[in-house]
Amino acid sequence: MASDQAEGEKKVIRAGCGLRERRLTLERAPRLICDVIDDAVCHVEGAKTSAGPVLPRRHPAQELQTPGAVVSVWGSETAEKDKYVPFFAQKSINFDGQLSRMKHRLGIMSHRGHKPEQPNQDEFFVLARADSVLLGVLDGHGPDGHDVAHFAQEHLPTHVMEDLRKDRESWQPAVTAAVTRLCKEAKEDPEMCKKSENSGCTITLLLLDRPDAAGNKLRVRCAHLGDSIAVVASRKSKEDSWTVTQLTDIHRPDRKDEMIRIQKAGGTVIMEENGSSGRLAADGWTLAMSRCFGDFHAHVHGLSCEPEFAADVELDVDHENLILVCSDGVWDVMPPAQAVHIVGKFKPDEAQSAVEKLVSKAQLRWQECSDVVDDITAVLLWPVFGEGLGAVKEDHSEDAEEKVEAP
Repeated sequence: MASDQAEGEKKVIRAGCGLRERRLTLERAPRLICDVIDDAVCHVEGAKTSAGPVLPRRHPAQELQTPGAVVSVWGSETAEKDKYVPFFAQKSINFDGQLSRMKHRLGIMSHRGHKPEQPNQDEFFVLARADSVLLGVLDGHGPDGHDVAHFAQEHLPTHVMEDLRKDRESWQPAVTAAVTRLCKEAKEDPEMCKKSENSGCTITLLLLDRPDAAGNKLRVRCAHLGDSIAVVASRKSKEDSWTVTQLTDIHRPDRKDEMIRIQKAGGTVIMEENGSSGRLAADGWTLAMSRCFGDFHAHVHGLSCEPEFAADVELDVDHENLILVCSDGVWDVMPPAQAVHIVGKFKPDEAQSAVEKLVSKAQLRWQECSDVVDDITAVLLWPVFGEGLGAVKEDHSEDAEEKVEAP
């Protein structure tokens, strides 16, 4: 096995005190996110683990589902005090249900970057049902970007799952309607309306389901706003290289089709002299993306909250497949093929170790080239095929409902 995946690796530690020395190193890391959560629950609820404090709490989307039907893992709300937690601290995780019931292998890591007076503004969620997994990564920006991202993280999947219950094939209409409803709710909430006027977040949603409810095939569907990229990778055997497919194309203001749309709306794209990506000009300040949730003041300048959809990808049952969704804290310092190469050295049952390695590599890259380190979030899913395939293993015991509900 590769040297950066030693058998004894079990947990993430931090070495040194200075920024240049404070980087993640791996030592005996838990193999799956369910191991992280089980370890915390078996010892002390709320205990700190390699992935951050773990807290039992149901996601709002679960309220609309049959009790016990959904297993969830999602980011905790950022509090004012989180502005003062150590740099590179791990985000708190909420969970509900027995993650060990998931057939698919899951790894999650989200940690604060190095930006004084700014908390971790990334958010994530994974909601697993017997027939599907809905997951998302959101990256906040602006003074209240963390609150805007958490608002979207709680409300958007709730609306999407509600519509998919009525029609499992209504992916694009469901997401489009959910984003429209999300914007309406934000504007009708006095506090969120104020915060989302000058702050916003990217949104990348991914659905893993079966195109045929009774079949053994798996399908990946993806929608996004902004620059949090999702990729799918596959290979025929362990000896083969990964074939990487990038599902999302970054919404940059200088992307040709986006620039045309912005200019037609009366907006202006400013091209940077240093060769950096163009920026959307809006009332004396600029935005690095052309689509996102929030930043409502910039809509008159061409900013859009209309999601873009990737072509559906059907996974080959004869191949090994993995799905990786990350905030730009990863993608700004490494291309998708390299990120897949890093996590692809691990086994599916080591998904948590894999994302911890990826985040540590990304953090080191930031420290080598900048005094600023962005927030970094990575969600890795290794799909598992099989007879009676389900995202969550069926539990027919009489106390199943009691087992999966959070205290």
